[in-house]
Amino acid sequence: MYHFHQFYIALELFPREVVVKNTLLALVLVCFGFVGLSRLSCPNLFSIVYRNYFSKKVYDSTLNDSEKISPFANALLILNLIITLNVCLVSLVHSSLEAEFLIQITFTVSLMYLFFSFVSHRLVAFIFGEKYFGKTIGMYTQQVFNFSGLLLLVLALLVLLNDAYKEVIQYLVYFVLFCLPFAKVLKGLQYAKVNNYRWLYIILYLCTLEIMPILLLGHYFVGKI
Repeated sequence: MYHFHQFYIALELFPREVVVKNTLLALVLVCFGFVGLSRLSCPNLFSIVYRNYFSKKVYDSTLNDSEKISPFANALLILNLIITLNVCLVSLVHSSLEAEFLIQITFTVSLMYLFFSFVSHRLVAFIFGEKYFGKTIGMYTQQVFNFSGLLLLVLALLVLLNDAYKEVIQYLVYFVLFCLPFAKVLKGLQYAKVNNYRWLYIILYLCTLEIMPILLLGHYFVGKI
């Protein structure tokens, strides 16, 4: 008990910034572990994720084994995205807030965005009565999230280890964050156009289930910091 108390006192002597940075680095290492486990279940993981991100295939197309990622690997890649997204935001956002409160805000915003992203296509499928539309958008969402998560993992490591290039990396992170919803919307629009969906439904889908959640969560995030 005495040694634990001494360790706690020693920990308190470290600057808070150092403790936060080391915690974020530990989370990045955990994410590398997630990606490693994903690759064990899918040896061609990186090539599949890269190919699928730029692919225009739909859910009802015939996908061979070289284009599939197991549900276990997909779940680990989503966890990787959640953690690395929060690490990047906490590392780059300059705020007067306490680190713990800032982490709570970024986690809440990122989790709500991911929730909207995985629910929106199901709502669209229910409203349109088109199950393949919903499944295809869901597949596109997973593809975009997998690829973005791997990019953010690399950027999270770089931003934590390279303070001198932090401003340059910051723009790369913001670009990836911009592409996160944009790539998903672009894939969905291409699919809707090819299948001749009515533009009224497409506009309603974009405004209510893609653009509005981003604007609301962005307003909440900026207001808090």
